[in-house]
Amino acid sequence: MSSERSPQPRESQTPREPVGLADTSVFIARESGRPIGSLPRRVSVSVVTVGELQLGVLAATDRETRARRAGTLALARRSDPIAISEAVMAGWAQLTHACVAAGIARKVRLMDALIAATALEHGLAVVTQDDDFDLIAEAHPPLDVIKV
Repeated sequence: MSSERSPQPRESQTPREPVGLADTSVFIARESGRPIGSLPRRVSVSVVTVGELQLGVLAATDRETRARRAGTLALARRSDPIAISEAVMAGWAQLTHACVAAGIARKVRLMDALIAATALEHGLAVVTQDDDFDLIAEAHPPLDVIKV
């Protein structure tokens, strides 16, 4: 009887679990019933998305909409949102500079750039339905985008 076990895959052979940073469009799609493609196995969220969703709650003009949006906000908050750090802001400056150099800075919204910088700092892909992130990724190729 042999005590040999089958070899365990080395770290480099083990497929990495896809992880992403869901932007606000993914939460809004879920809330509105818009189809969402295949999400990564694990998804995080930025405090920027929480702020944008909070604004949506405040801007609601009726109780039903406010309640629906509050539910979406609560879902995002349960994801232990990632804060904006000094390192994220340094990444945002680099990313914004790349967008200026590419001539697309006026097309890129501040909040999207902050979400992208957060993703970059934490080694995450941006999970989105928003085409703005494709523009950012073209200007700053280290950014990975997962369209859903």
